Amino acid sequence: MSDEDTFLNALREWMEASMHRSFHAFIRHNRESDLSLSQVNALFRLFHHGASSVNDLANHLGITTAAVSQLLDPLIVGDLVLRSENPKDRRMKLIALTEKGQAMVEKSMNTRHAWLSELSRSLSDAEKEELLPAIKLLNQQTRKLKVVGKRPCETDS
Repeated sequence: MSDEDTFLNALREWMEASMHRSFHAFIRHNRESDLSLSQVNALFRLFHHGASSVNDLANHLGITTAAVSQLLDPLIVGDLVLRSENPKDRRMKLIALTEKGQAMVEKSMNTRHAWLSELSRSLSDAEKEELLPAIKLLNQQTRKLKVVGKRPCETDS
């Protein structure tokens, strides 16, 4: 087996293990929230990209604007999002996270990443010092990769 194959296999193994742990925690947290995956996806979109129009959310989620409106109703009632007029175009509605919605997304992310604290505690200071440059390099190179299958409304941020 070549060095490249060994590296790629190790990288895949790390990705599978980390994604399994992260998704397991995310799914458990999501079940407790009583929200659909589409609703959670909308909350994360608003968290990362700020206030959006119903059309933007529909494009991102791949559903109709009518479906987005139905999806948003429980989020509005639950005080997770706020629907308001767009100051630039009063015919268009803007959807934004409330403080409660932002806190819910942050809790979800913290839950998904909680296992990393345990992993970090299991490493010695010397191991952390040795791994840090490699992790920084992986992060840097990952940010440079082109996103495949990106929708027109998505950005790299």
